[in-house]
Amino acid sequence: MRLVILLVVTTHGFGLILVAAVAAWWWYKNRGGEQQVKSWLAARQRQGRAHKRETKKRERKVSLAAAEAEDQNPIFGPSAVREAAAELFTDIQLAWSADNRVKLRGLITPELAVEWERRLDDFDRKGWSNKVEPIGTPTVEYVGLERKNSHNASSADRVVVRVEAKLRDYVVDRQGRHIKKDGSFTETTRMREYWTLERRGSHWVLASIEAGAEGDHALKDKVVQTEWADDQALRDEAMVEGANAEKTPTGMNVADLADLQFTGDAQAAAMDLSLADARFAPDILEIAARRAVSAWAVAVDGPNAELRKLASPEAVSDLLHPGDPSEKTRLVVRGISVQRIRVVGLDAAATPPTMTIDVDLRGRRYIEERDTTRVLLGSPTRLVGFTERWTLSLSGNDAQPWRIATVQTPLPTA
Repeated sequence: MRLVILLVVTTHGFGLILVAAVAAWWWYKNRGGEQQVKSWLAARQRQGRAHKRETKKRERKVSLAAAEAEDQNPIFGPSAVREAAAELFTDIQLAWSADNRVKLRGLITPELAVEWERRLDDFDRKGWSNKVEPIGTPTVEYVGLERKNSHNASSADRVVVRVEAKLRDYVVDRQGRHIKKDGSFTETTRMREYWTLERRGSHWVLASIEAGAEGDHALKDKVVQTEWADDQALRDEAMVEGANAEKTPTGMNVADLADLQFTGDAQAAAMDLSLADARFAPDILEIAARRAVSAWAVAVDGPNAELRKLASPEAVSDLLHPGDPSEKTRLVVRGISVQRIRVVGLDAAATPPTMTIDVDLRGRRYIEERDTTRVLLGSPTRLVGFTERWTLSLSGNDAQPWRIATVQTPLPTA
C-alpha cells in the first residue's frame, strides 16, 4: 500500500492511472472480466441479428399489403416508396445544409417545418451552420403503411421507412471551426432513423423522424393497406353508433337517471348508468381514449386538427406543452398504447355530464427544448409506463360523444 501511495505522489497522479489500468487488466484476465465482456458483445450481436430478422419479416408483411394498395394507386408500391424515400432523404440533407427553407418547405409537412425552422433560427442566433452531407446511397426498408378514409379531410395516407445512411455531420461556428456531434470522434457518422412520410397528391413529404429505438414501435404498428381495412376503426364506429342509438332520450336529464342508478363507486356508477345511456359504457370510454392517444401522437410533429376534435384548446395545450404556456418546450410521445382505463369520478349533474378517468399508458415519453431538441426530462429510448388523468365531457357529436375537457399530465422523470 505504501508503495502505491508513493507511486501516486511522486508521479503527480500518473501512477494512479497506471495502477488502475493494471487492476483492470488483472480483473479482466483472472476474475471473469474477459468472459463478461465476450458475453456482452455476443448479446449485442444476437440482438442486432434479431432486430434485422424482425425488420426483414416486417418488410415482407408490408410489401404484401402494399401490393394491394398499389392496385389502387402506384404511389404505394414498394419500389415507388423506397425510391421516393431515398430521393427525399438526400434532398432534405442538402436543403438543410444550405439553410434553404423554401426548398425544405416543399419536402416536409408545414407542422414539421415550424419545428425545424426554430432550430435553424437557433443556429443563426449563434452564428452556426449545420452541415449534413450524405456519403453513398441510403438503405431504405418499407416497414409501415396506413391508408386513411378518403372522407376524413383532416387525415392523410402515411408510410414508414427505416433509413440507414452514412453521413458527414458537423457544425461550423463563427470562427469556421468544425464541431462534431456529441460523443463522436469524427465528422463521419452512421444513422438509423424511422421516417414517416405523408402523401401530398402524387408525391411524398416527410412528416416525422424517430431515431433508433424511439421508432421501433413502427415494426409492430397495424398495417392498413386500404381505407376500409382498419378493422378496429370500423368496429369503433359501429359501437359508437350503437351507443348513440341507446342514449338518453331528448328532453330527459342524465342526472335523473343517475340518481336512480347510482350504486357503489364511480366505476360501478358508470356501469349502472350505461344501462340507461350506453354512451357511459366502458367500451365507449376506451374508444375515446384510444382515439385521443392516436391523435396526440400525430400532433407531436404533425397537425393537431384531429386532436382538437377530441379535446378542448386547454387540454390540447396541456398535452403538447405541459406546464409551459410559452410553448418553448414540448412533450414528445412515441409508440404510446393504452394499457388500462379506470373511472375515478362521475358528475352526471354537470352540464354537460363529465367523467374523470385514469388512463394507464406505455411508450416513450420525454420533454425537449424546441429550439435545440435538447432532452430536458425523460428519455427517447426508455419505455415507461405512466398514468394520465383526464376529465371527459359529454360535449362531442355523434361520431365522438366524449371530449377531453381537462388533463393532469405528470411530467416525465429525469
